[in-house]
Amino acid sequence: MARSDLRAESVPAMTRGIVAVLGAMLAAFAAGAAPSAGPDRPAGDFKTPLEIPRLTRAPKIDGVLDNPVWETEALKIDAFVQLAPKENGAPTEKTAAYLGHDEKNLYVAFRAFDRSGKVRCSITKRDGCLEDDWVFIFIDTFNEKRRAFSFLINPAGVQMDMMRIEEGGNDNMDDSWDTVFVSDGSIDAEGYTVEMAIPFKSLRFPDEDLKTWNIVLGRNLPRTGEVILHPTFSRDIPGLLSNGRPFLIRGAVERGRNVEVMPFVTSLARGGETAEGRKLAFEPGANFKLGLSSNTTVDLTANPDFSQIEADEPQIDYNLRYALRYAEKRPFFLEGMEIFNSPDIETVYTRQFNDPSFGAKLSGKSGRFTYGLLSAYDLHPTESLWEIPNGGGETSGVKAFSNVLRTKADVGSGSYIGFTLTDKELGGGSWSRLGGVDGQLRFKNRVFFNFQVLASSSSAGGERTPLAPGLFGELFYDTKHWTLGGSYKAVHPDFQASLGFVNRTDYESAGVFASYTLYPDKKYLNQVRFRLQAGVRDGYADGTAQDTWIRPSIQFRLSEFNQVYLEYEAAMERFAGVEFRKQNFSFESEFFFISWMPLALFFQTGDSINYDAADAYLGYSNTYGASVTFKPSKRLQLGTSFSKQTFWDRAGGAGDWDYNVVREKVTYQVSKTLSFRAIADYNFFYKQAFGSLLASWVLRPGTVFFLGFDNNYLRDSTGRFARQNYNVFVKFSYWWRL
Repeated sequence: MARSDLRAESVPAMTRGIVAVLGAMLAAFAAGAAPSAGPDRPAGDFKTPLEIPRLTRAPKIDGVLDNPVWETEALKIDAFVQLAPKENGAPTEKTAAYLGHDEKNLYVAFRAFDRSGKVRCSITKRDGCLEDDWVFIFIDTFNEKRRAFSFLINPAGVQMDMMRIEEGGNDNMDDSWDTVFVSDGSIDAEGYTVEMAIPFKSLRFPDEDLKTWNIVLGRNLPRTGEVILHPTFSRDIPGLLSNGRPFLIRGAVERGRNVEVMPFVTSLARGGETAEGRKLAFEPGANFKLGLSSNTTVDLTANPDFSQIEADEPQIDYNLRYALRYAEKRPFFLEGMEIFNSPDIETVYTRQFNDPSFGAKLSGKSGRFTYGLLSAYDLHPTESLWEIPNGGGETSGVKAFSNVLRTKADVGSGSYIGFTLTDKELGGGSWSRLGGVDGQLRFKNRVFFNFQVLASSSSAGGERTPLAPGLFGELFYDTKHWTLGGSYKAVHPDFQASLGFVNRTDYESAGVFASYTLYPDKKYLNQVRFRLQAGVRDGYADGTAQDTWIRPSIQFRLSEFNQVYLEYEAAMERFAGVEFRKQNFSFESEFFFISWMPLALFFQTGDSINYDAADAYLGYSNTYGASVTFKPSKRLQLGTSFSKQTFWDRAGGAGDWDYNVVREKVTYQVSKTLSFRAIADYNFFYKQAFGSLLASWVLRPGTVFFLGFDNNYLRDSTGRFARQNYNVFVKFSYWWRL
């Protein structure tokens, strides 16, 4: 105990001092930046709109690029530059893109030169070839500089479709978005070619005769560590979409007033140790999508299939102070959910919809207003975040009718003001509601301000609670080299986000951060970023210090998709009325240099608290994580992930526990549509084993066939495995666009 007290006794005072100093620096930077005219784009006329011509005939999409319409009628673009490693540097290989359209489709083709004979290409499932060579087009149909439909294709024509989101000075590629389009690719002596036809019905866009779309074109060249794009860009202007170029589409095209119907059938046979645990179920249902216009869609689902084809990734779930977050994998809750995103306090977390019997969604954009409405009737709603991984709420008998309303109004390029309202009705006078405004504002590409002002109220049997606030604000100044900012967050003890993810309440926190970025622009060293974070967290009700932290870190971005991250933390954490002072060091890395073996590593060592209120003490722990995928051929992938945590009562002392969990995953892709997959998990701590076999045929989003088998085993004291339960399931769905 003496070692811990002596080592970090000055952390709270030091942290508050750093917060004050950096806060003053932030104010000075922000004041100086306000009148700035903003950074200039690199030399060259890349703001002049280019018109995408209407083709007289549709090209055949076979990936060969031998149709003369590409050269004679399409718009050709060959002025590509490096995004990485060198800002606007000359690419080592040439690239040419071609664009055209007719009434039904936007046609895009690429000629990617590469005479090395080392083009990386694998046959994988959809969204599964990020380590390969690929080309891409980002299409910001509303020219709002915040969201873009993203299409990435590898040399075999394997599709990756994502939603690119750039809000609040951050960017994210959401691969949960799927749509229907046609693509193919071919490798030849000069490199490779890719062709794609994107139906206008698969996009949302304003109903205008002259459409202005913000577009970015590019290519990933992993052999040389290059990302190549058009147009040029400036590191002084955050975000690729803000660096995009306007493209014009003139005249009428097929609008999105389409009807889509997807009937499905799921059959489940479940086995268990008791009669109650065994059942045979046959569940038909249907999803229905109606395009009211080119920018508004209604989704309905009857007797919905909310099954997950793949189980949650194993996580270390022992000695937790707060509930873990598990990713959403159910298709209905994935599509179009970027509309419901919030700056910081997560007001919508769809894993809270546990077992709905029906659901409905309305989403779209009109003028500068984006809107979304989500409703579901939940037969077994969860009561807390802790129940989510186990599908809680099974025996309570309570049902919930839940609704979410979300709107955003554009208030400038890359900025919005939004409103959120959530309502969870439990019957009998019991409910939980939340509402508030938020925004992400961008000034002169230098100053960013993100905020949320929320309030919640609930009722149990007609007894209503007063409004409880949840507040968040963040202001930061950003340049090519410097970032300097601060944040504030306050969550009332009675604040409830019954449809969101808020795993801690009753606190106020303030923090500051500063970073400096160097650009060596070397082949295997693109960036080096130094960052310092400091903050304090006090109790909302009593003002007692809960946490303080200082976190210096350094990030080496070796190439766009290869990085190493190091962080040190000196902190104080209050638990069970005791202040524990601790130090930690962590290491995290991702490596995609070896085409046949992408690798990710994590390691953390240092002080750790035993979160038992009756026996809380400061121990010492090491946490390890590793994920590696071995690709012996372009169709076969062998994956292993491993997590381990060892906890001692003190450094060098007796071990209290050792938690190990491993996942083995084998996938064989017979073709771009047919695959077989096997998963085996083993948790050494709980002595539990899980096995899964799955055959998948995915023609396109919505047209699928799955046949799967799951098994769960528990190891007894004699070392033998006894089967707890098993599942056999069949799922078939077919998608029609009428």
